[in-house]
Amino acid sequence: MSNLFNLKRGVADSSDATNVFEVSSVNGAITIPDRGSKTVFVTKAGVCAMTLAAPTATTHDGVRVTFVSTTAQAHTLTVATAGFNDLGASGDVGTFGGAKGDGLTVAAYQGDWYVVSNINVTFA
Repeated sequence: MSNLFNLKRGVADSSDATNVFEVSSVNGAITIPDRGSKTVFVTKAGVCAMTLAAPTATTHDGVRVTFVSTTAQAHTLTVATAGFNDLGASGDVGTFGGAKGDGLTVAAYQGDWYVVSNINVTFA
């Protein structure tokens, strides 16, 4: 079977299909991939306080970032300015429920992060 390519950007290559992962074992910022998706495994033994910058409209549209807790902690993920689902300050922090496997997937669209999957994460 031949490779399928995403021509959305006008370039026939397989770079749109990238899926990278990283480990978050300390507090800090999570980098946004230029395209494709990223999985972040949260491994900190205590509560991990993570931040995710606002995506750039058009440039990051369609990028997905998945967070998975591998420790039983109430980790936090804070997004800049617009909050999750464009909720502003009323929804800019996601707090994990404190069990292994808690997590969420967010997708970038027009400068906002939209929650497309959620396992035991609350937003405030």
